Amino acid sequence: AIAVTLLVSSLKVPQIPPADVHLILPEQIKAMLPHFTTYVTTFLLVAIYWTFHHRVLNLVTHIDNRFMWMNICYLLMISFMPFPSALFGTYPGEIFSFFFYVGCMIIVGILSALMLWYAIHNHRLVGKDLSKPVIKYLFFRILASVVIFLLSLPLSIYQLRIAQYSLFIL
Repeated sequence: AIAVTLLVSSLKVPQIPPADVHLILPEQIKAMLPHFTTYVTTFLLVAIYWTFHHRVLNLVTHIDNRFMWMNICYLLMISFMPFPSALFGTYPGEIFSFFFYVGCMIIVGILSALMLWYAIHNHRLVGKDLSKPVIKYLFFRILASVVIFLLSLPLSIYQLRIAQYSLFIL
């Protein structure tokens, strides 16, 4: 919740002299479109990760210290997401800002997969009755996002705009 709230802090209201607002405001808002797009994209991606995290934690019947620290690392990356989002919104035409943004999303996805694997391995933190189809579904869901992010990286070298829009597949 805090991470998605902080996302909006990168959207700054343009400071325009009152006499010029009617002339300058429309172009200032138009110039902010990359920020709006990145905000919505990041909000939706964090929401996807949050729902996945929620589903995994609902399956966990107890926790141990290692899982708790994995969760803290996961939350560290989630709370960091406003920075790569602001960077990418500020420099939407730069491949490096896209790589940095997607790289952070990949790390979150990998941490999600590791937490899931750790919890379900030998039913370490989940009930013995957890079905294999549920486990397969959760792994497919999180790994699919990592694969889409990974595929967007080489695509961005050739066509950055298409790579950016490919994230909406998620």
